[in-house]
Amino acid sequence: MTKITMTNKDAVKLTTKTFEAIKASKTVEDLEKIHDSLKVPPKNKIKIDGYPKIDFDIQPKEIRKLQKNNLIDDECLLSNEISLKLTDPISKLLYAVAWKNGDLKKVRHVINGILDTEKNEDSQEDALVFYQFGKYLTKKLGEPIIDQHVIRAFAVYITEDQKTVEKYRTIDTLNKKHRGLISEYKNWVTSNEITQELRNEKDYAYYIDKILFAIGKTIKIPKPKKISVALKD
Repeated sequence: MTKITMTNKDAVKLTTKTFEAIKASKTVEDLEKIHDSLKVPPKNKIKIDGYPKIDFDIQPKEIRKLQKNNLIDDECLLSNEISLKLTDPISKLLYAVAWKNGDLKKVRHVINGILDTEKNEDSQEDALVFYQFGKYLTKKLGEPIIDQHVIRAFAVYITEDQKTVEKYRTIDTLNKKHRGLISEYKNWVTSNEITQELRNEKDYAYYIDKILFAIGKTIKIPKPKKISVALKD
C-alpha cells in the first residue's frame, strides 16, 4: 500500500496559500519568493539547469516556411531528409539527442500547438503537454506551460469536495478528460485574479508554472508500488 504523507486537508491548505500568494504578487520577484515562504521541498522544485527559461519564440509563419521547404510534411512530421539539411552544430546536436531518445515524432504535437495559436483552435485530444508547449513557444498571452503537476495543483485549488481533492491528487498523466481543467487554468492565468502589475511583466506565466510544478509535485499521491511475488518450486 502506498503511504500518503500529506492529508487532503493539508494539500488544500498548501494550494490555497500558494494561489493566494500568487494573486497578491505584483512582480516576478514576488513570485520567486513564494517557494521559500511555503517551505517547498527542494527535491520538488524544477531544476533550472535542466529547464532554463526559454527566451526565444516560434511563430506559425516560421513553421509554414519549413513546410514550404519540405522540412515538415503535411502531417507536421519532420522530413526524413531533414538531417541532410542541418548545417549548424547546435541544430545537429539537438536533432541527434531527439533521434536517440526516440522523440522526433513528438515534435509534431509542438508544431500543431504553434500552428493552432494562429487559428485560435484547441482541438487536440492527445499529447496535450507537448501541444500546449507549442502554444507557449509562440509567447502569445494566455498560453502558459502546463503539465500534470501544474494542473494537479490548480484542480485541488478550485475544488471543495474532499473526494474530488483526493482524485485530483492522483492525476498522473494529462489526457482529453482534463481538457476542461486545462482551459480553466489558462483562463485563470490571464484573469483579473492576477494583478495588473504582474500581468504587465514579461513571461510572468513561466514563473507561475515553476511554482505550481513544485506544489503539484508536493501534493501528489503516488501510484502504489507493484509488489513482485517470487514463486517457489
